[in-house]
Amino acid sequence: TLFPYTTLFRSGSRQIQALEDHLGMPLFERKFREIRLTQMGELYLSQVGPAMESIDSATQRIQDLTRRATVRVDSTSTFAMYWLIPRLAQFHAAHPDIEVRLTTSLGIAERGKDVDLFIRRDPKQFNGMDGQSFMTEWSSIVCSPNLANWQRLRTPQAIVQSTLITMRSRADLWPTWFALHGLNVAQVKRHVDLDNTILAIQAVIEGLGIGLIPCLFLDGLLKAQTLVCPPGAAPLSTGAYHVLQARKNPALGAHTFARWLQQTAAADGSAGPV
Repeated sequence: TLFPYTTLFRSGSRQIQALEDHLGMPLFERKFREIRLTQMGELYLSQVGPAMESIDSATQRIQDLTRRATVRVDSTSTFAMYWLIPRLAQFHAAHPDIEVRLTTSLGIAERGKDVDLFIRRDPKQFNGMDGQSFMTEWSSIVCSPNLANWQRLRTPQAIVQSTLITMRSRADLWPTWFALHGLNVAQVKRHVDLDNTILAIQAVIEGLGIGLIPCLFLDGLLKAQTLVCPPGAAPLSTGAYHVLQARKNPALGAHTFARWLQQTAAADGSAGPV
């Protein structure tokens, strides 16, 4: 290779001439539209080339460290709204040199998308990517404090006799609860079936029935006593959120962001039993 001297020659022949004057010998043969290293130029390049490449590599590393890193994260919209966005200011304060670009999507994590990290709960959506669990999902049975006789719901059998709010986006929740208590779904007398978690929460607030809702949605509603937990309703584990590495060589800061997810979820006990 002629690097870095041909580059220097094209961009600044005066530097090359100065180097040749300093060495007292020509390093290049100059012909029309062509330059070639002389025999002494080849020898000189073999001696200083590795050092120049090392300097270039070190310069690149320093530039990478000082350049603001950009991490592209793709999350489900509900997780982003209720958990991630309320905590992003903490990340920015701790890591001002890392910019987070957040997008949201549903379903299977899409390979080839311009994303460094995906956040998903359902393993069926991992699409073969390595997933690292950072937060257990807990879900709790909740109802409106205006629901008649809600304080008498002290057993699973009593809960089954009430109207249950179900949601197609999380069809796994109630079956998990039924299996835990050894009950049969056929014992349910009434239910209201809705499309997603947001609608289900609103239905519970309006007193239409009892909902089984992931706890990460419930913190503010329970503190405000907009919703309450019946006496016989213990929280149950309903899965875990994972961070998926979408690239073999993720952007600078991706590992830092993944580690922050782990530390933040552990420190604030988010999405834990209520």
